[in-house]
Amino acid sequence: MELKIRTKRFLIFLLACLVLLPPISAEGAQKFDTVRVALAKQTESMSFKTNGDYQLINLSNGKVITEIGSKESWLVELQAGQIMLQSSGKKYGPFSGPVAVQENNIRVSIIAADGNVAERTPVADLVALNASGEAVDISENTGLYVRNARNESELASNKGLNLISLLEGTEYRRYRGNMEFRVESGSLVAINELNIEDYLRGVVPAEMPSSWPAEALKAQAVVARNYALQRVEATSGASYNLTNDQSSQVYLGYDKEVPATDQAVEDTRGVVMLNRGKLISSFFHSSSGGYTENSEDVWSSALPYIKYKKDPFDKNNLHYNWQVDYTAAQLLEMFKKSGYEFKKITGIDTVYTASGARVKKLTVSGVGTDDKPLRIEIANADNVRIALGLKSALFTLKKGYDKDKNLTGVNITGSGWGHGLGLSQWGANGMARQGYNYQEILKYYYSNIKIAENYGR
Repeated sequence: MELKIRTKRFLIFLLACLVLLPPISAEGAQKFDTVRVALAKQTESMSFKTNGDYQLINLSNGKVITEIGSKESWLVELQAGQIMLQSSGKKYGPFSGPVAVQENNIRVSIIAADGNVAERTPVADLVALNASGEAVDISENTGLYVRNARNESELASNKGLNLISLLEGTEYRRYRGNMEFRVESGSLVAINELNIEDYLRGVVPAEMPSSWPAEALKAQAVVARNYALQRVEATSGASYNLTNDQSSQVYLGYDKEVPATDQAVEDTRGVVMLNRGKLISSFFHSSSGGYTENSEDVWSSALPYIKYKKDPFDKNNLHYNWQVDYTAAQLLEMFKKSGYEFKKITGIDTVYTASGARVKKLTVSGVGTDDKPLRIEIANADNVRIALGLKSALFTLKKGYDKDKNLTGVNITGSGWGHGLGLSQWGANGMARQGYNYQEILKYYYSNIKIAENYGR
């Protein structure tokens, strides 16, 4: 929750209820309900703009570099392995450690015993003790008061919305939360740190059409939340938890947000899926082609909640009965890119998964570049679809031969799009249109799960 004091800067006395804490850097503990998303990597310079009130922080020591006003444009550059920043002709740096652009919703001045200002600090550095002696984060509460020389004034919600715009290609894209710039492997990395629910606002409409039924959107919101939080756990101590592309899940920030998906996120706030008390790895894909799979048939590890199941709800005209034809020469080139070098291919054989629908193993026979017989196996199902450049491993394969029984090529007919594990997005759409709610959708695609509130805590 974003807060401010009704006056731009508010003078308060350091009462017993206020406890000054050291600044929290990126190297400190990450909050459970925040995520860190890498937006841009392997670049020498970046540009950003701000809409709202921000501070530029040197995270290596927690000190404020400068205040950033609304609509300021900044250039971030990598020079001799260090970070340099520039705005309106002023330069800042170099900085060896990470630098952050942090929201500055409340500014507090602490008065020493002699009446002089001892420190000015953002409320991120302050907590209050409630009547029970428990620490309360000032920046996340509106029911707190500070006293000036005349009366009490409540900490009020910020009427505006702070946004950071990062130049990506030729256009700026806006993001909620804070932005961090750091050097990794000799290049600049921009990391967006924000609350998990705000993050999901930019994920759900990027992963599922916002025009789809509300219950399908809610199911996607829970799946995306689970995935993100599980990645937070798995990447503890790393500089970021997720990327903004399909290698994690697509995240397009504030500009992608729409009311329908915002509502789906809000209606499922804090809802997660658990197995044996732990967050599940909530894999999802576009279209199952009529069958989901056991996780060990597609990747490697057997998971008790990712199981084979017929999927009669996944019906669409986009991802069924697609066909691909490859000549023998094209197959040689494709397998070469996957690290398998044949001089000639003489045969291709398939082994299917538990569903009987996807190809779990592809055996390719022929002659190697050393003129010796070569036989290789490609497994599991996801490696098969990648090696063949297919939308799915759910396919049948017909081989063509010439009059001398030489393999001339293959015809592949398949269905589905994606790995086939967990939630089918088109299937969720179909279930929602038949009247199923999001809990029922999730329990259909994930076995042996418990749906819990408050992030499962």
